[in-house]
Amino acid sequence: MTDFWKNKKVIAYIALAHHTRFISPVVEMLADQGAKIQYVVGQAERSQKITAIKLGLNYAHVFDFVSDKDRHDVQENYLRLRDAFANNLKSSFLFGCSPVTVIDKTIYATAVEYVGFRNLLKKEKPDICFALHELNRWGKMFAFWSKKLNIPVITFQEGMYYGLNFGLTGHVQNSTLSLVWGERVKRKLTDFEAPGDKIIPVGNTHLSNEIECQKKNQIRKKKRKQYNCTNALTILLLFSGEIPLIDKLSPLFNAIAHTPDVHLFIKFHPITNHAQFDQWVTTIPDSKNNTRIKAFHDDENTYNLISLSDVCVLVQPSTTGLEALAFGKPLIYLDSVTKQKCPSPFTEFNVAIKMTPDELGTAIFKNTDFSKLIKQEDVKNYFKSELSNTTDAVNAVTRISKKIITANQSSSPVPIQTTLEENKDWSIILLLSHDPDETLSQLEAIALNSEGSGTFEVILLEPPDLSEGSLKILNSLEGNVKRLVAQAKVSLPEMMNKASKMACGTSLLFLDEHLLPLPKWLYYLQKGIKEYGNTRILGARILDKKNSLLHAGIVLDENNSPVSAYKYLPGDFPSAMKERPFKMLDHFICINKKVFHDMGGFWQTAGKFMFMDICLRADTHRKDINGSIYIPDACLRSLHEPASRFEQEASICFFGKWHGKLWENQEALYATDNITNEAIVTARISQSMEAADFIG
Repeated sequence: MTDFWKNKKVIAYIALAHHTRFISPVVEMLADQGAKIQYVVGQAERSQKITAIKLGLNYAHVFDFVSDKDRHDVQENYLRLRDAFANNLKSSFLFGCSPVTVIDKTIYATAVEYVGFRNLLKKEKPDICFALHELNRWGKMFAFWSKKLNIPVITFQEGMYYGLNFGLTGHVQNSTLSLVWGERVKRKLTDFEAPGDKIIPVGNTHLSNEIECQKKNQIRKKKRKQYNCTNALTILLLFSGEIPLIDKLSPLFNAIAHTPDVHLFIKFHPITNHAQFDQWVTTIPDSKNNTRIKAFHDDENTYNLISLSDVCVLVQPSTTGLEALAFGKPLIYLDSVTKQKCPSPFTEFNVAIKMTPDELGTAIFKNTDFSKLIKQEDVKNYFKSELSNTTDAVNAVTRISKKIITANQSSSPVPIQTTLEENKDWSIILLLSHDPDETLSQLEAIALNSEGSGTFEVILLEPPDLSEGSLKILNSLEGNVKRLVAQAKVSLPEMMNKASKMACGTSLLFLDEHLLPLPKWLYYLQKGIKEYGNTRILGARILDKKNSLLHAGIVLDENNSPVSAYKYLPGDFPSAMKERPFKMLDHFICINKKVFHDMGGFWQTAGKFMFMDICLRADTHRKDINGSIYIPDACLRSLHEPASRFEQEASICFFGKWHGKLWENQEALYATDNITNEAIVTARISQSMEAADFIG
């Protein structure tokens, strides 16, 4: 064990107890390794302090960090928030929607919390923050201020995201990374609007330990004895947010009443208030006389109830469904007993038996063996999609957290030393593909389109396993060509840095894979150097084979994630033809060799973000804003659209390092160009039809 976590500060925002279970195992492990832990709670309508007190946690209330001197800030934010609600109410009425009532004291409490989170993080200066998610007001403000102060913040999966996709908007807006259980959830998020680079499947952080603990302490045996159901069939009915009408479940209650060897346990979701619970329980048919029906709110542990049960029943998709399956319990999904309809992966994967209450009642009467209705092979396949890690999730989270902190607190790379004489104007550094035809096309394009704007050399980065055809082409080359064989375990940024040491050009041109330059590209880059000086990084317009834009500068979308400006619009779209500064460029850069070496070259762990990373570092290095210039007249074509590949280590390092610098600016670009989202959508549809030969 290293001392990395010794005296590192960790702040975790917590809410209800059933949410805390995702964070606590991680925080406890970090505490064991020397980290200083601080829990923080907000002013919930049902106080979050109760959770911290019951669990015996070292917590602070966000109000503790607000004093009289903050009164002006609080009042200003309160008025802004109140106006925002008022305007939203007007909009809701205009569209015929029912407005949500928010009482004034909640708005004021939110303003106090907003200032409190800011003060807390400024005072404590933690190394990393944890929160369950940023979908409620507390998680959103906590993540926002962490990002504002460049403190990495990790959010965790809550449940399994059964809701409709539009409800997931903004889930990773301010988070450095969001850690989910498995690939299905990641796909659900990315299929809507979340950036895949900020979402990492790590598994469930508490489930394996809980199952082991339940077995070790013989909870099933003890609980069945406690509730006098040792030899009975026990059915656990699990409610989520919505409670079904009692009449909908009457066939189930009727079956229980007429089968003496069956017990029914009902567990309510913690979000249900006690008045609702009491009212519902008193309407259970014959509840006073039937001791075989027991209902629980927060007076019994859900895992204990899963342990003692023989069958688990859901009325809505819920996290507990997966947990019941992990405990080895047959799962029943009651159809059409609640108003809210959500897609259920349980039935999609055939790991839950879909029944109506009538069918369940009949199955109980017939003494059905529910375990025989589900194939274990289906359950195994389900877990492959749902849990990327079944035993080591906590360690996975701590490893990611360590890497994020390391990246966030990293210093600049050491300058690259080279004594090679600069006797060329340009050094073109090109990553070759495995396709010999593509290699030939790239080399021909460079030779044909690079004349007349100074002297140049070509440095080729060769994959270690090039085909015979590609090698034949390379072995036939003459003139100013250098070759560097890429090593299997050496990252692409490192290979690019090695290539730069071989370069004799004053300016280095780094090309992503599959790119070939178009006519006069060097002329326009040369013109850009004369206009902006040799300390700026220059970028290019990149088109696909159907003349759609792949790159016109990098902007940050609503999730603070980098995307190309005006992607997939026509290649000559007017807004993409403007020469201007950007914080980041991608796929190709032109940079002065001395500047590149003084900066230490590409960051070795930047992976696919290496071009964006060096642009951000150039701003820091020059203490300039938007030091990178997009030159649209310098144009390259991509033979293939860059693969949307996920590089976990690169994502951890890039977002960990630049977390506090990445803020949404796509809308600002649209405003500057006086163009609406509707116009962009229209242009994109038109271009996609053009590209598909629907027009012309």
